[in-house]
Amino acid sequence: MDKNVFSQLAAEFDRMERTITYQKEVISTMQKTPTCPCCKVPADGRIYTLPELPKMKLDDCSWAEIAMYAQSGMADKVFAQGDTKKFPLSNGTVMMARIIDFNHDTDKENNILPITFETVETLNDDFQMNPEYTNKGGWQNSQLRKVLNNSVIEMLPADLRKVIKPCLKKTSLGGNSEKYGLTSDPLFVLSEQEIFGRKIYSHGGEGHWYGWYRQENTEYGKCKQNGERDWRWERSPASGGTSAFCYVSSSGSADNSNASISLGVSFGFCV
Repeated sequence: MDKNVFSQLAAEFDRMERTITYQKEVISTMQKTPTCPCCKVPADGRIYTLPELPKMKLDDCSWAEIAMYAQSGMADKVFAQGDTKKFPLSNGTVMMARIIDFNHDTDKENNILPITFETVETLNDDFQMNPEYTNKGGWQNSQLRKVLNNSVIEMLPADLRKVIKPCLKKTSLGGNSEKYGLTSDPLFVLSEQEIFGRKIYSHGGEGHWYGWYRQENTEYGKCKQNGERDWRWERSPASGGTSAFCYVSSSGSADNSNASISLGVSFGFCV
């Protein structure tokens, strides 16, 4: 038998063993507190605090397993905000995805998407938001949106692409107008408000503050995959003009610049 087959079987058995071990921990934890079948009222009438389920390490799970827990409604019980998972790109490099919130985003049918991830690093290559000095059309008509969801997504491993759910995002249409557009994509970049919790240079009204960035002492600045400090695009057109989009500087501060300059890209996705 091919050695690769043995390796794949060994990896699969290892995952099964971890899953069984975790399920035993869950059963053991739940048996420590006497509760009625609805798991809300103790059998003896006294008030108890429900036991917290043990957390799974994200990097120990396959993307299929992560999607299974997401679909079961248990994602926020078994995984921790801030936990990370490595994944390879087709160019031979490796990135990490971090959980930045649970039950935060929705799809175009308004179904809740259980887990939102963002890459810890920016891609090694920098990208223009648009080839010209314009923010007209906003994220909806931007070149970067097309690049992410045509070229970059094809660099992701097949098992990850299989579980990503398109996410609905509201973003200003730029051009110094008051209009907004809706997009539904597998990959996206975050808005200024989703990172900083308020509008600074943007029009605002572009989603809500993610839990990861709401914490004290969260690092807003990022590095490329190769470790270099990097600036990164937000999908928010800058208000008060027609040429700029917002970005996060290498030090983690908010700023904006012309759409045609090349900056780093850290992308989000939902499972």
